[in-house]
Amino acid sequence: MAHPSHGDPRIKVVLNADPASETVRVDVRGVVTTTNIRALYVVCRRVVAKFVGFEIVVDLGHARVTAAAFDELREHARQSIVSSGIDASVTPCRLRIVDPPVVLRVKESA
Repeated sequence: MAHPSHGDPRIKVVLNADPASETVRVDVRGVVTTTNIRALYVVCRRVVAKFVGFEIVVDLGHARVTAAAFDELREHARQSIVSSGIDASVTPCRLRIVDPPVVLRVKESA
């Protein structure tokens, strides 16, 4: 897997909807950076549109995440929003983040 400072690594996501608890778990694998996090936002917005009112649980338990990307995700959860991944718009949602085992302290370029 590429180091975050050497290009844009891919992330993989697996969705698991639980109608009984009204949650959709988004299991993330790979290295999440402030660049590829946009793909995660696109997934989350599609989940919000399809599962109206459900809580989105972004599970980073099997991912590595740069500190900047993790801070961004935590702020989105605090504000109960998800970015579009394409422009500056945001979508209200119930968002919870499961912490990653590793937060990478690397300098990312914007």
